[in-house]
Amino acid sequence: MKKNNKLNNNRYYALDCRKHSPSEIAKKSSLLIKKNGFCVLDNVISKSKIKSIRKEILTANKSIYQNIQKIKKIVKIKKFKESELLENKKILLRSVGIEGRPSKPPNDIIWMPKYAKYLANENIVRCAKSMLDDQVKIAQLHPRVISTSPDSEKEIILRDDHLGLPRIDHGPAIARDWHTDWPHDPSAYGGGDPNENIGFIRRPFPDITMCLVMIWYFNDVNDQTGGTWVVPKSHKDHRTPRGPSDKIVLTAPIPGEIQIKAKAGSVFIQDSRLWHSAPMHNYSEKDRVAVVNRWCPWWLSTNDYAGKSRFNIVCRPLSKKEFFNLPKKLRPFMRHLCPHVVDEIHSSLLYKSKKAVDRTRWAYKLLKRKPYGLSKANKNIKLSSKTYS
Repeated sequence: MKKNNKLNNNRYYALDCRKHSPSEIAKKSSLLIKKNGFCVLDNVISKSKIKSIRKEILTANKSIYQNIQKIKKIVKIKKFKESELLENKKILLRSVGIEGRPSKPPNDIIWMPKYAKYLANENIVRCAKSMLDDQVKIAQLHPRVISTSPDSEKEIILRDDHLGLPRIDHGPAIARDWHTDWPHDPSAYGGGDPNENIGFIRRPFPDITMCLVMIWYFNDVNDQTGGTWVVPKSHKDHRTPRGPSDKIVLTAPIPGEIQIKAKAGSVFIQDSRLWHSAPMHNYSEKDRVAVVNRWCPWWLSTNDYAGKSRFNIVCRPLSKKEFFNLPKKLRPFMRHLCPHVVDEIHSSLLYKSKKAVDRTRWAYKLLKRKPYGLSKANKNIKLSSKTYS
């Protein structure tokens, strides 16, 4: 507990982007995430830009909600063909480009063009690539607004969200909602509903980071204003808070927990295995505004299941025009969301693949020239002690 208090009070989990180069940020953030399961990058967005982007996100949050409510109303009144829904001028829907699947609301990024300019920030991209792979993609993105809490704690009212998970609008300061994130969350966004369940990794989890969850703060966050709760090092634990047999009360505090402190313009980054919780209270005088996105390696399957889901936030699509309206630096990480453009292997992977082919050709040339001289060619190769049996 003392170690975690020191970690929290001194913010040893944070790096200032103004004081380090992007390559240093990538190296140091990777070490922090591997050790503790998370880090914070300070000053990703300059203070002068925060107010206008925050306002944009609040407007976007309302627009996204209103569009979804209109879609639900139209679908409920009359059964439409997908082609008719896509042509309806009163709503915004986009084809996902997969036959038999329903169209979805457009990716939330279209409502936030000011924010989009920062999403492919070099510090963020380098951190993601250092932890995941040379080629990464953004599988999910959405605003996360926590309104100010009532002065007095009222009766807790439970409700189910659109995925069937229990939620409350506000709770006491002691309340938590511990969970891991996809692909390590066993609730899988759909529970027992095959139309909504997107799958999850079987335990024991492989000791590899498969997804980075990023929360971009547009308010200062702390114990009063909606800082994210985390349990440091829990990404290495064999249990998970929603695990049916793990005997964890996910609504209660956990020994060693800390609450993130960060200034507006900072980004909290975590391994998806980390036990964490959104705060259930915000005692400040204004709403806590953030944007959540999930970065994955190119090889992770992100959109194969929940085939009949229209409203989940997984891989919400983009039209061709919307895709090309994105900042050029952001397009490679959202290309898979547009069915009208061909997704491509990034140049960094192509370069390494070419080197692999060159090495293969060299070995075969050696075989042709000196077929009888190969018996001792690999005498210096020893298996690492870390090699799996």
